[in-house]
Amino acid sequence: MHRTRALPSYSVLVIGAGPAGSSAALRTRAAGLSTLIVEKSAFPRFRIGESLLPQGNALLREIGVWPKMEQAGFIEKFGARFLVGQGQEEKAVVFANGLVPGLDKSYQVDRARFDALLLDHAAEAGAEVRTETTVRAVVATEAGYRVELTAADGATSTITSRWIIDASGRDQFFPSELKSSLDPATCPKRIALYNHFTGVVRAPGPPGGDTVIVRLPDGWFWLIPIDAERTSVGLVTTLTDFKAGSLSPADFFNQIVAQTPRLQELMAGSTPLMGFHVTADYSYYRRELASGRMLLVGDAGGFIDPIFSSGVYLATYSAKLAAELLINAERSQRPLTLRETRRYTRHLKAHGGVFRRLIDAFYNPHSFSVFMCPRPPWDLARGLTSIVAGHATLTWGLWWRFKLFLLVCRLQSRLPLVPRIELGLTSTPRA
Repeated sequence: MHRTRALPSYSVLVIGAGPAGSSAALRTRAAGLSTLIVEKSAFPRFRIGESLLPQGNALLREIGVWPKMEQAGFIEKFGARFLVGQGQEEKAVVFANGLVPGLDKSYQVDRARFDALLLDHAAEAGAEVRTETTVRAVVATEAGYRVELTAADGATSTITSRWIIDASGRDQFFPSELKSSLDPATCPKRIALYNHFTGVVRAPGPPGGDTVIVRLPDGWFWLIPIDAERTSVGLVTTLTDFKAGSLSPADFFNQIVAQTPRLQELMAGSTPLMGFHVTADYSYYRRELASGRMLLVGDAGGFIDPIFSSGVYLATYSAKLAAELLINAERSQRPLTLRETRRYTRHLKAHGGVFRRLIDAFYNPHSFSVFMCPRPPWDLARGLTSIVAGHATLTWGLWWRFKLFLLVCRLQSRLPLVPRIELGLTSTPRA
């Protein structure tokens, strides 16, 4: 008599080993759940999104990785500087000046090292890790899911898992009902062109570790120091403008630098270290972020424009919420209820919505003038500083300041309450 060999079985399958996936795995392991992390890439691997927010420090402490962060030698980040590409206007946001105490600093990280640090920490906590492995099929069963995996050498295997946390970003290697529907787009499609450089000018002293944002008429540049020599530099512009230029990413990027005085100053002695990377369709949210025994976290659920460096924070925050929801349901040996999935979706979208409203203000030229005001009235600056530091849970002091800021932004288009900033004429580089 032949016995059917039992398939390897796990409590939780985490798809993707970025910050969201590793964070979720650390939390499920802390609850005693057997956890498998499957990652398509070999680690370490290149990623952008190098700038962390102070509000995320507490999440990294909760999963036990903060001591390793402090010992890793990452550049300390005390704030951000916002510049106007065609003018001399400048605003420094210093986290320590915010309304919420304890958000004084965070880090600028080399994502290859940072992501590997988190993944190694998850492995040390008892999570099984399979890199260079792709999920090819997910089939729902009465007890969870049957999942087919393919390794780099082509070998296939099958496992079962009661829960799936999808942290695979935009990738969709298997049919997923949760990933099939997006919320309606609310902004023009944008594209990012980016590279790592040496020789980028930095401010002396602690401000040299700050993120620098240079505002353009139709977009912006980021400059993020990631070690003593390298700086991550990227351009965000509309997809329409990029296609109209009919240029390669490198030529388009270089022409924008050449026609922007502030960028010329910062990039004059710089050298790119690799070919340019391109990421399109920047902002999106899945319509639903959880169902049954599957939850989307990080970029798998949604991504918003990176102007305020919210990506890693929102990824690790969503991992916390997803793990807590899963663990609670697992203790009762049941899938998520419809009420729980809807509340999870609403909560994450509302939390990210605070950043989205600030992003909308950044892109609006009238609102941008309000944001850049050196001394806005009614003590608005301290509230905005705490939100820029990542405090998207709006306490009363933050809530009324943020609402008042948005009101002033609306009024600014009709009545100049603060000096208007001229961003220059729109110009698209041409071949």
